[in-house]
Amino acid sequence: MAKRFKDPKDPLKLVIVRDMWLTGFDVPCLHTMYVDKPMRSHGLMQAIARVNRVFKDKPGGLVVDYLGLADQLKRAMADYTASGGRGKATIDKEKAVALMLEKYEVVCDMYHDFDYKPILKAQPNERMAGIAAAMEHILSLEDGKKRYLQAVTVLSKAFALAVPHEEIFRIRDEVGFFQEVRSALAKATAEGEGKTPEELDTAIRQLISKAIVSNEVVDIFAAAGLKKPDISIIAITFIPFYDDFRVIMNL
Repeated sequence: MAKRFKDPKDPLKLVIVRDMWLTGFDVPCLHTMYVDKPMRSHGLMQAIARVNRVFKDKPGGLVVDYLGLADQLKRAMADYTASGGRGKATIDKEKAVALMLEKYEVVCDMYHDFDYKPILKAQPNERMAGIAAAMEHILSLEDGKKRYLQAVTVLSKAFALAVPHEEIFRIRDEVGFFQEVRSALAKATAEGEGKTPEELDTAIRQLISKAIVSNEVVDIFAAAGLKKPDISIIAITFIPFYDDFRVIMNL
């Protein structure tokens, strides 16, 4: 899939991305991103850079924003500009890998006395049965569901930050399994639970953003009251080009 998407002549033109291709996935020919995922800080900066690579006569990246991220982008750019463009928009990859492995061990410890590895290569029906058994194991632990949901969430974020380090390939199948169990737990036991603070914050920002109506392409830097920064000093693996960045808000 990745090889096809990097080929501008391939008929594959649209991909729905949840996490992995939002940071560090370099496809210079990409020109448009449709955003329906809450992001902030360096994660937002890296995500929008996916469509802002230099490529032939492409004038710049275009972001179609369904959430109202202009305020978060303003904060991210203000932090970046205030810091002189150093250290805020990039990540120490080795620290990210160390954090990922630390959180991986935390989740593995929750599977003590439960051998989940045969499930990783099981057939679909056997895998489903294995996921159900894993759910029962987690729920049998003291405060198991809450601790597991939180631990896998943190692991998933650390895993995304560690891409494309070679360590991720060693544990990616296990992380995928952990995420499957987490998703099944969250769906099967969601009754009566409220939203997380992050979900509430996103909902509030969406309500506020609905007061803003735009039917034109705007210069996000001018709208945010910021000068276009010189970010050529950022590592080329993150954001090498910011010549003409534009955002369409609240379509």
